[in-house]
Amino acid sequence: MKKNNGYKNESERRSFFRSESATATVIGAVLLLGIIFTVFAIIRIDAVPEWKNDAEYSHMDDIGEDMADLKSKIDMMSTILALNSNSSYINSSNPSSLAPPLVMNVPFHMGGGEIPFIDSIKSSGNLAVNKDRYVMSIIVNPEDDEPYFQSINCGTINYSSQNRYYVDQVFSYENGALILKQKDQAVMMLYPSILFSNVSTNENNVSNYDVSINAIRVLQKPYIPPDIISSNSRCSLRLTGIGYQPLYDSEIKSSGNIDRFVLTITTEYPKVWELYFEKIMENAGISQDKYNLTNESKNVHLIFPEISDPASENESTLEIKRLYISETEIKAEPEIGLN
Repeated sequence: MKKNNGYKNESERRSFFRSESATATVIGAVLLLGIIFTVFAIIRIDAVPEWKNDAEYSHMDDIGEDMADLKSKIDMMSTILALNSNSSYINSSNPSSLAPPLVMNVPFHMGGGEIPFIDSIKSSGNLAVNKDRYVMSIIVNPEDDEPYFQSINCGTINYSSQNRYYVDQVFSYENGALILKQKDQAVMMLYPSILFSNVSTNENNVSNYDVSINAIRVLQKPYIPPDIISSNSRCSLRLTGIGYQPLYDSEIKSSGNIDRFVLTITTEYPKVWELYFEKIMENAGISQDKYNLTNESKNVHLIFPEISDPASENESTLEIKRLYISETEIKAEPEIGLN
């Protein structure tokens, strides 16, 4: 009987130890799962937003490159059309041509910011043609009885982001310039084809300047309302070269006699354009007293050269030798998918 009781007690002790070991295993597994879930929660709350912010920032860099590519291709088309203004391309001087038009495509990756295996949700963006208004007007020799006047509705191409973490940005292409807007600040990243060049200085210390202005007119079909694509996938912008034409050459139309001209720009970014004109004037060696630059509401006015005192007109140290104005027409059509 004592042997049987001892065997029984030994069995009970072994069963108890097995029960404790199983409980410890379960508790350890629960604690391990708790640690894993805690780590994932911390990553989800703290790390993932930072990763998403960095991913959307990287996507904005890609969009900036897409917009720079857009400007580069339009500049290239403008050069080709200028060199082949009488060629068989479809242009303003030969609208009935049956030859293939000059066409280029600019891909846009509209959405971004996804993180593989963690968060596949993308941000989105809007690509719009002629959503904003940009008009450039020029008056040559405004004091004459019959001054030359030209107004060009240039149009715009815009990309506006709809980010979930990183700050939203707007890229705007207008009249050859690429502008980046973030919150309430905007800066011109790439410059238009508006040039002031000092070509000579005579024995009387009078500096002669050439001024060249190539306006970029963005057309669309249909022209009204603006064409807008909103997507988080892929799209492209189809560019078609319509034509290039010279609008004004002072050596032909004014026999080289230019007193001054007035350039007026209507834009959503007047301060940006004002700073641009100040910069190019400084680079050309033109002091601020030789021109008049004002910014009123959405209009920027440039008078060049400016003579504040009529009595000092004969003592001016700056003259316009040549003013050349041209226009390039480009049709822009947003399309779904990368073509």
